[in-house]
Amino acid sequence: MKKCFCIGYKGQLEAYIYIWFSKENGIVYVGETNNKNGVIGRANQHVCQDGTLYGRCYEKGYDINLIEDFILLSFPLPRERHFLSEDTGYRISVEYLVQHNIIEMNNRANRYYKVISNISTGPYTNYALIKKIAKEISETFIEVYNEF
Repeated sequence: MKKCFCIGYKGQLEAYIYIWFSKENGIVYVGETNNKNGVIGRANQHVCQDGTLYGRCYEKGYDINLIEDFILLSFPLPRERHFLSEDTGYRISVEYLVQHNIIEMNNRANRYYKVISNISTGPYTNYALIKKIAKEISETFIEVYNEF
């Protein structure tokens, strides 16, 4: 798994897990996407007034326009059919485990956070590859979170 954060337009279908966080507000949002506009295209959708992130922030009492330290991390998933397909099962399984891991790892963070994204379990959460990818993403998130 790459340790870099790949954000941008690659001109081809890509799959990602992404994590938004605001350390000042102590909030974290986990998501997944697969489209050729990548995480930047998805981020644009999220911050619009009818976007999911915008809505989750509003529901939790935060004005997304007033959050000055929102950081977006992006983690590319393997370029395999399972992750790139229209079927979201593999991506959702990773997303679910990342969110679950991040909740459990809160005691390792140097500042408390709460996860504001909603996610249901995926059908492949017991697969070794899915667990491995989710663990790597979660560990990297905690490292980055603690650096800010």
